[in-house]
Amino acid sequence: MKRIVVTGGAGRLGVKVVESLVAKGYDVVAVDLVRPETQRCRFLTVDLTDPGPVFDTLKGTDAVIHLGAIPGPVSHPQSTTFRNNVQSTWNVTEAAATLGLQKIVFASSVFTLGWHEAADVYWPQYAPVDESHLLTPFEAYGLSKVIGEDIVAAASRQSGITAVSLRIMNVIQEEVAAHLPWPTPTQQQPVRFVLWPYVYIDDAAMSCCQALEARTSGHEAMFIAAEDIRFAASTETLLREFSPRTQIRGSLSGRQSVISIEKARQLIGYAPKFSWQST
Repeated sequence: MKRIVVTGGAGRLGVKVVESLVAKGYDVVAVDLVRPETQRCRFLTVDLTDPGPVFDTLKGTDAVIHLGAIPGPVSHPQSTTFRNNVQSTWNVTEAAATLGLQKIVFASSVFTLGWHEAADVYWPQYAPVDESHLLTPFEAYGLSKVIGEDIVAAASRQSGITAVSLRIMNVIQEEVAAHLPWPTPTQQQPVRFVLWPYVYIDDAAMSCCQALEARTSGHEAMFIAAEDIRFAASTETLLREFSPRTQIRGSLSGRQSVISIEKARQLIGYAPKFSWQST
């Protein structure tokens, strides 16, 4: 693979992915609705909800890393988020499969597990959470990512295109990382489960490149996270306090993440470098 399209190439993660790919010698085309502040490669303004321009953009390319989406559950009306994210993922995936690209890397999300405005509504059945856990989104953003994974998986079954869905945790940048750890949750000030894990932006970008280059087959979905939680407290102790019904499986020592990254470690060689505990 040589020529790679990165959708959402002007976003915070997209910019990092573009930089990493360019440094590796790839011929990169970044697409977005807004132009990045610094242009590292060829850039195209493309509305991903319009299938024609998407198809034209992917002609002659080898793979696509699809990061373009409305991020998160609260920035837009739910109907807008759902319509934009599902339609754009369908358009990118359909074009990639029809044109015979070698691989799709799709940016899914931890929100596929379940995010709710109230901190006491969603807790996992067990921890650390792995890819066998049920996906039970409550809102349009998480639902759009679950459907996005299904779209990519269906294209892989139908056309044979290789695809990887990365369920990326809350991506943090340097300015946020500098303020870790967060205050330990209390009953008076709880923290939603999906905000316990995180991933540093450089590690998230690395995972996109690793997913692109790894020899996988069919469609695989995997979690991408740091190896610790955001708090300077025992993970097991916090879970027993806030979610006593969550089954703790195997070893959950110290501040270990509530998300398992073993599948990503095994299939794409993912090994996060950042931990607030070592900075």
